[in-house]
Amino acid sequence: MSRIGMKVLAVLLSSLAASSVVAEHPVEAAQRHQQEANAAYLSGDYAGFTRSLERARELNPASFATMYNLACGYARTGRPDDALDLLEQLTVAQVDFGMANDPDLASLRDNPRFQELVRTLAASIVPVSNSTERLAINQLGLAPEGIAFDRDTGRLFFGSMRTGDIFVADNTGHWSRFASVGDSGSYSAIGMAVDADKGLLWTVATWFFMAEGFDAGAPVPSGLFGFDLDSGALRHRYFVDESVAGLNDVTVAPNGDVYVSGDVLHVLEAGSSALRPVATSPAPFGSNGLTTDHSGRRLFVSSYPVGIGVIDLDNGNLQYLDAPPERPLYGIDGLYWHDGDLVGIQNGIQPWRLLRMQLNEEITAITNVEVIEFANAALTPTTGAIDGERIHYIGQGPAPERPPSQFPDSLAPYLGNTVIMTAPLAITE
Repeated sequence: MSRIGMKVLAVLLSSLAASSVVAEHPVEAAQRHQQEANAAYLSGDYAGFTRSLERARELNPASFATMYNLACGYARTGRPDDALDLLEQLTVAQVDFGMANDPDLASLRDNPRFQELVRTLAASIVPVSNSTERLAINQLGLAPEGIAFDRDTGRLFFGSMRTGDIFVADNTGHWSRFASVGDSGSYSAIGMAVDADKGLLWTVATWFFMAEGFDAGAPVPSGLFGFDLDSGALRHRYFVDESVAGLNDVTVAPNGDVYVSGDVLHVLEAGSSALRPVATSPAPFGSNGLTTDHSGRRLFVSSYPVGIGVIDLDNGNLQYLDAPPERPLYGIDGLYWHDGDLVGIQNGIQPWRLLRMQLNEEITAITNVEVIEFANAALTPTTGAIDGERIHYIGQGPAPERPPSQFPDSLAPYLGNTVIMTAPLAITE
């Protein structure tokens, strides 16, 4: 198996396609070098594999997947100390991409330093479990991604990347089809958010390989759909320029503006009838989870391959948050504001984790990270929805060993049953 793309789904959801801007973004260039590395690996050119990954890491040192794959390249090309230096960084961050049994690291097996790293990492992977199961759906192939909570009724909404359908679940666990972005074409239902003031469920409809009828040669414009919270009727539909490869997640600011992440960050301003790009300097790459602070003047955006950026909406300046080295911000999917903290679902590293992150007064750095959930093998989560002092989050259970024949082979890793969990946001010892 190729060393590249160990979290294929998460990477695809973060970028959906190459950036459409003319000037190549450094992270886009890094991902191009990762693709070159992939081709070199498949041809057995491990020196070329390593060179391409070195270039990728120079452009985006935040990528833990690149770091791990480069360690494998160093091990393959007779540079054990360089490989071990990178593996030590991963061990400190409790990131385990399977190094203990990876054939690409076979040359390190008898190295005492490698053996110690394997023991240290294994001892540190102790599951943290504070969640309870809210709903389990015994149906393969929904491929869930987005989830939203209606505080007035207690209902949960969640979508399917396969069918574009949107489902609603009540407090008793009963669930049913509510609406669908698939009624407008071959779309995946991705991010979603409840806009209680407008009585709407905002849902991102995007062109994505998981959608039924997906045609790689016939891209369709991505959009933001607004459904009536009571009836499920489609009330609004806003599309972005066809040059934008895809949209991803959505959040509603306190003033009613609706921000949408993806290939290009967009906003639907309150009272407007069109999505427009958000000008930032620099531009985030592959924006994913996003949320505003209580004032609505700061927008936090997860650039999945990099970390969390904070945008000053008054001037468009973007700055990435610093974080403790043992708590990297790489690979965060869902992102939420809660009582002055950030809550993140980090599925781009293994094991995945649910985090509550405290900010400094200057909003320039994460000062403390509380791990709410860690290494729960019951699911791989994507996004969540805040409900008072708790969060509901959705994910996919383990994929079946033999996927049903009605699904294409490309979907085999993503066919697990849908699981919704609930976790408290304040943990008492």
